[in-house]
Amino acid sequence: MENETLINNPQNTPNKRKGIVRKIMKSLFWCFAGFIGFLGTYFMLYLLLSYFSVDKVPVKQATITIYLMRSGSHTDIILPKCNDLVDWNKYFPIENTKSKDTTVKLLALGWGDKDFYLNTPTWGDLTVKTFLNASLGLGSSSIHATYYYYLLTDRPTVTLKLSRMQYQNLTKFIISNIKLDKKGKSLVLRPKNTEIITENDAFYDANFNYNLFYTCNTWINSCLKVSGQKACVWTPFSEGIFYQYGK
Repeated sequence: MENETLINNPQNTPNKRKGIVRKIMKSLFWCFAGFIGFLGTYFMLYLLLSYFSVDKVPVKQATITIYLMRSGSHTDIILPKCNDLVDWNKYFPIENTKSKDTTVKLLALGWGDKDFYLNTPTWGDLTVKTFLNASLGLGSSSIHATYYYYLLTDRPTVTLKLSRMQYQNLTKFIISNIKLDKKGKSLVLRPKNTEIITENDAFYDANFNYNLFYTCNTWINSCLKVSGQKACVWTPFSEGIFYQYGK
């Protein structure tokens, strides 16, 4: 009887509620502290590993010119449209662009989260769902291929010289990231938002997933590593890459 009286005593209800509130607040505090701790560790790793270099591999005959181009927080790698080693039109057909102009000479490639590329023309269009899916690696990826007539001069660029072997290693890496059908053809993507597409670009389905630790700039950094160029140990941001080249 005494125990039943204690259990049924309405005065115990406020104490129970206070206990539940304390537990919830404590859980929220530790979640917030864990999030801040994760961000702190992430940016410490970025600062440390971005500014440590992977040295360039010296070669005797570096005859192929490529470029790095920075557009805000994103980096593209710019390649010759065609040479005797690879014709990029095979993987990124000019026929898939609006202009279909075969006189273009350069091809800029960037890799990233598919939903972000296709549905987020500006930072103002970024949704929580897109951000979380991209950050956690829950979405798929795509390659943005843009043809140019000449090198743009309104943004930071870096000129690199590669040997034939280095360029072959680079092309193998890029091709391995393209999602191909059974016939070996790339899969073009058609954004619903027409503002995303310009006259000379298109999007293609790609392999692997974007996440906080493997971003569009990490992909470019991997391109530099496989082609024997100076690179960061690891970087998720364009600042790390261009720091290596004094930009």
